[in-house]
Amino acid sequence: MEEEHYKKNWEETYRENQTIDPQTDARIKAGINRKIKAGNRSKKIYWAAAAAVFIIAGFIFYSSPSHVSSKITVPQPYLSVDYTKRVELPDGSIIILDPHSTLTLSPDFGKTDRKIKFTGKATFSIAKDKSRPFRLNAGDFTVQVLGTKFFLDQTKGKQKVELLEGKVKINHKGKITYLLPNEAWNQNEENIVRTYYAADVKRNFSFEDENFEKIIAELEDVYNIRITYPQQYSNKKIKGTFSGNLDEVLSAICYPFNLNSQKKSTHEIELK
Repeated sequence: MEEEHYKKNWEETYRENQTIDPQTDARIKAGINRKIKAGNRSKKIYWAAAAAVFIIAGFIFYSSPSHVSSKITVPQPYLSVDYTKRVELPDGSIIILDPHSTLTLSPDFGKTDRKIKFTGKATFSIAKDKSRPFRLNAGDFTVQVLGTKFFLDQTKGKQKVELLEGKVKINHKGKITYLLPNEAWNQNEENIVRTYYAADVKRNFSFEDENFEKIIAELEDVYNIRITYPQQYSNKKIKGTFSGNLDEVLSAICYPFNLNSQKKSTHEIELK
């Protein structure tokens, strides 16, 4: 470097006992110092620039991931095709989807509530969480639960909710219906909404000289089932109190007429 060259010449002059005038001596020293200071400033500028580049690079490196993570993730639907499918939701709820059913979580599922959209058939076992209600949108109606087990059929013409455990709230076009265990809610193809009991639920019935046809009509209404019987018994009178499920009550009121019940389908019984 040039400053080292000047310094070396100046030191060699003294070692050789050469004499120079004071003005020249002062000028050489000043020149050497200027060169040394200029070199130091260059080093400082170089290191400052390097540090700035490092800081900028670091900012870019650490900023990029945060930009990527800020993107909103759209929930993917749970689908069942030809077989039933077991689904465990982030809150611990278990859903058994029947074939050809679809369940989609809302983007904010689990924050203040638990909203989902559903089509098809499924059995729901909902994790209890009073602070975050579970809200199910099934098209024409919604179901709200805090923690329960129920079956839902949302297919066209068969919109139905059967409560197995707990309690649910159904909102159908502004009309609220609460179900208790073993009760069911149904909207048929004629858009008629009904609530009823499962056939194995025990009930108390009291009749005071009621016609057979009226008693059968009440049982059909309570259990949402069609009961056919020989019409010659329509006006027969029945009196008494009966307790039991549908099969037990039918057996009791049919005993005097020697009628037996035969299940023809899920929703139809024949007395003969």
